[in-house]
Amino acid sequence: MNYTLFLDLDGVLADFENGVLLATGRETGTMSEKVMWPILARTKGFYEKLHWMSDGKLLWDFCKNYEPIIITGLPLGSWAEPQKKAWCHRELGKDVEVIACMTREKPQKAWEVTPEDQIAVLVDDRIKIKEQWEAMGGVFVFHTSAESSISQLKALGF
Repeated sequence: MNYTLFLDLDGVLADFENGVLLATGRETGTMSEKVMWPILARTKGFYEKLHWMSDGKLLWDFCKNYEPIIITGLPLGSWAEPQKKAWCHRELGKDVEVIACMTREKPQKAWEVTPEDQIAVLVDDRIKIKEQWEAMGGVFVFHTSAESSISQLKALGF
């Protein structure tokens, strides 16, 4: 089977949760999005300064030879996209393709760049996109850890 591999960024490779804690002093579940997002938007280089997930490099080292495409959701506004791309280019390499879009647009954006003879595989920590991704004919790998995602990818033949 031929696949095009897509990796989400936040919560898969980059540690969004820790970034929020550092920027706000609070965990994501303890404040409303109406409070959180304006703080993050005002935090200089918020996305660009995110740390790796503790096992993010393990997952990246496994996936990088399959030329994955980073597909990452954006908050409202124009501030996040250049920061996310800067993180990817610095940490993953300038040759890594990055698609930044609204989360709900991920399946459509992925299918626009997936060759007709391939199946799109997404590794993502947000289960809510699974149904939409699979409805488009893709394979969804629910990311809970690098070990689990690597195991699921190996089962697909990666």
